[in-house]
Amino acid sequence: MKDERLKLIDSIIIESDFGLCTLNIVDPLPWTDDDDHLTELQAKINNCLQYVESSEIYIAYPASRGFDMAIHVQFIYAPNEEANRFLQEAQNVLGDAGYEFSFGPLGSDYAISTAE
Repeated sequence: MKDERLKLIDSIIIESDFGLCTLNIVDPLPWTDDDDHLTELQAKINNCLQYVESSEIYIAYPASRGFDMAIHVQFIYAPNEEANRFLQEAQNVLGDAGYEFSFGPLGSDYAISTAE
């Protein structure tokens, strides 16, 4: 089940007016096991990239062809310092590769972690 969860893209939004297709990932986990959490997050981001680079997205969503691609990660719990470093690096690497990458809270703010 864990492997299947890593392959999920939570939603895909095609914004024709802006020529943008955004693949959304929702991260529901608190930051209690940073190494595993970051590994899972990286796997989800890589899954999004594979979906685009393999052209599978154009089969499932033909209207996305020719659009700029973006990945957006929405967190329930605020990323910690290590996660923020990872996300900034991912933003730089993906930006250099021609993808937009952004992240932020799911909703108006982050939830309070019971692990704190």
